[in-house]
Amino acid sequence: MDDDKERFIEKLISSVDNDSFIKIKLGKYKGDDKEFENIFVSKILTNEGPKLSFKMKYTTRDIVKNYDFDKGIRLVNEILGKDFLSATLFTTENDFNLDHSKKRIATLYIKKPSLHSSEIQPHNKVKSRFVNAGAKYFHLLGITSSDGKIKADKYDKFRQVDKFIEIVDSLYRSSGLLEKDEIKIIDMGSGKSYLTFAVYDYFSNTLHKKLIMKGVEQRDELVELSNKIAGECEFTGLSFENVTIEKINMPAADITIALHACDTATDDAIYRAIQAGSEIIILAPCCQKYVRKKMQTPEMLKGIFRHGILEERLAVALTDGLRALTLENFGYDTKIFEFISSEHTAKNTMIAAVKNKGAPIEKLEEIKMIKDQFRLDDFYLDKKLL
Repeated sequence: MDDDKERFIEKLISSVDNDSFIKIKLGKYKGDDKEFENIFVSKILTNEGPKLSFKMKYTTRDIVKNYDFDKGIRLVNEILGKDFLSATLFTTENDFNLDHSKKRIATLYIKKPSLHSSEIQPHNKVKSRFVNAGAKYFHLLGITSSDGKIKADKYDKFRQVDKFIEIVDSLYRSSGLLEKDEIKIIDMGSGKSYLTFAVYDYFSNTLHKKLIMKGVEQRDELVELSNKIAGECEFTGLSFENVTIEKINMPAADITIALHACDTATDDAIYRAIQAGSEIIILAPCCQKYVRKKMQTPEMLKGIFRHGILEERLAVALTDGLRALTLENFGYDTKIFEFISSEHTAKNTMIAAVKNKGAPIEKLEEIKMIKDQFRLDDFYLDKKLL
């Protein structure tokens, strides 16, 4: 390590230890990602204690990751002089600026402090949580320890659950369900039921609604576990059943959830949800294979989509786009968006549909035109609904 870089890292370590640390800015990025701009590192307070928070700025988005002090300092040491040629450490004592030449020779400059506050900031996510980390089901599902603290390796899962409840709350408040005292919800493919329990808890204990909720899962051991946890938490309106989507007994459901229902199982969920008169439909599709096997890329696009990976992405976009148009044809306001950053999960696309108050918008002609362009006989869902 260059002497000046070593001195910079020593100053970083000591500033963290003696609480004089304010922040770091890493600049002059020389990596391969053309959208990556810079990194800001600050000190935050989380439920797990103080952390170094890395805010990675891209042209179109920001990504935030939090690390223990030791790991955060190691990361700065690894990328400084390699991917980033400049860094400024702001402390209450001095500003320390490290610059690397084109030959990666480091020079350290020390200036009077330009900032004077080293106060640790509370993690902004803590303020806006929609779920309670102390809830009993989180402990029974292995997300938290016995004292209600989120386990380090489960923090991303906890954030995912909290973000999902935030989305559900937003959809609920834009729907016609606000005045209903009793709400019926079905979760198709509940898996280990992290989200199912959180949804039930939110509607029942936060919004104080009478709730009838069913989780559907084909794995016996998960159904048994989920029913056991529901009993221990005294969630009397929540039950789990081993059954396929096609055979679910659901005469009515106000909210239908189907996350990661594979391939055409998502379409089956949409069909059942519309049949059940759902006001809100929430989907996270995956493994969209049906359309890819049947579609033919238009001649003018073949040069672009001749590569397998791009053809696969085209098929995914086509599948989910046609699903959204079908929902709109049945009177739903529909959005497709990124549920949670792809750094946490690759399966991060969500389709959210809320029954609108006006007349359905005719989409059949638009759907037919798209099918003709890709020479699609069907996209599965149209055989059930159109």
